[in-house]
Amino acid sequence: MENSMNLQSPFLVQLPGESKASGDLHFWENFDLFPKGIQRCFWISNVSADETRGNHAHWKESQVLVALTGKLLIEIHSAEGDKFSFSLSSPGEGLFIPPLHWTIVRFCPSSVLLGMSDRQFSEEDYIRDKDYFETLKKR
Repeated sequence: MENSMNLQSPFLVQLPGESKASGDLHFWENFDLFPKGIQRCFWISNVSADETRGNHAHWKESQVLVALTGKLLIEIHSAEGDKFSFSLSSPGEGLFIPPLHWTIVRFCPSSVLLGMSDRQFSEEDYIRDKDYFETLKKR
């Protein structure tokens, strides 16, 4: 298994910003979590109520997920067997997901997910087989 077994748990982070009569502004400048800055950004929208997204883990990549609009229900399983549940509904709050955490995202109607990553896309970094992921905690 990869040497990235220095497992952290997922946790919520507050995104700095300000609210004014003209609107809300939030931004990312967290070099503690992403020392090299954001290497990849993606967004997901128009997900049907009966669909889930994610359904994978990463060997090395960390992500922060944000609900830009709507509400996201996120279930996370660690390689050590821990289970976490989060609800995101504010663009001023993000969910940090470290490597080796299987993530399942359920979207409420009209929700938009923004994902920020500390690594560029690499198919080799993905763990897409849940049964294989489950064997990691036995090692």
